[in-house]
Amino acid sequence: MKLLYKYMSNPEYFLKEGYIRATQLAALNDPFEATYCKEALSDLCPHFEICESPNDLISYIEENKNKIGVISLTEAKDNLLMWSHYANEHKGVVIGFWAKSAFDGNMFTHLHEPQLNSTSMFDGFEMFHGECLPVMYRKQPRYRVDQFDFDYSNITVEGQDRILFEIFQQKSDEWIYEKEHRVTLRLDQADKIVVNNVHRLKNKHVLKQLLAIGSEDQKGRFTVYLDQLSDKIEREVYANSLVELSCDPSSLYLFKVGRVNSVIYGLNVTESMIENYQKYLYNYRNVEQWKASLNRDFYTLEFSEI
Repeated sequence: MKLLYKYMSNPEYFLKEGYIRATQLAALNDPFEATYCKEALSDLCPHFEICESPNDLISYIEENKNKIGVISLTEAKDNLLMWSHYANEHKGVVIGFWAKSAFDGNMFTHLHEPQLNSTSMFDGFEMFHGECLPVMYRKQPRYRVDQFDFDYSNITVEGQDRILFEIFQQKSDEWIYEKEHRVTLRLDQADKIVVNNVHRLKNKHVLKQLLAIGSEDQKGRFTVYLDQLSDKIEREVYANSLVELSCDPSSLYLFKVGRVNSVIYGLNVTESMIENYQKYLYNYRNVEQWKASLNRDFYTLEFSEI
């Protein structure tokens, strides 16, 4: 099992309920996310038995890539750039999580296993099972020069989701300093969904049912806790409808997380802020608390346990 970290600008939202966002394509900060070489993938496609033509596979990817979300973690708790960019100029925190290894469960309290829309032929080959994998840093988009360098011996049972999954596991090597690991998930696996103006949904029958089980505030922000539903198929029908709104960057697809190891407070976090965050730590067991401070001799951070 590996200890990985998540930078947060305002951790109160996470600490209060334990839900973490899987960020959809429309809300990611890199315009090169999920890009790939279509021509090279077309050359590779005849070697697969999962599609009749390259256009089928590419159409599947393009139609579904906005239905995927990623949870970004890192090996580095002391990166000065990430503290500035992702933790509100050192006024936020870094949360430490025990991430999945090959022999351990994932970092989630209970990850919903999709019953609908999976392209996998058999149980055990579902791609979106919550494993946290290191990002592959590259000079060129996926498949352009290396389409025959990967093992696709299981793709017949993994299905088209194998390709959909792996295009989210790579980034330009300009980002290598982040030492990123990702959990790549389907948005319809979310435990909690928050969207603006849920009335945009096309299926008005589903909308009526959602309004009966969720809540809408005065600003039109709609929240539903799908993890409270016992019927898995019903849950997935609602989730699939709400995934229609994923192209709105403000839509939130949230997953209940366990295995919290530590909270590291930024060097600009005040004592009153720490006291406020500590109110929620009773929700977690054996969580370490650390405070960052400046090293006076080098451009580095030091951490002392509270």
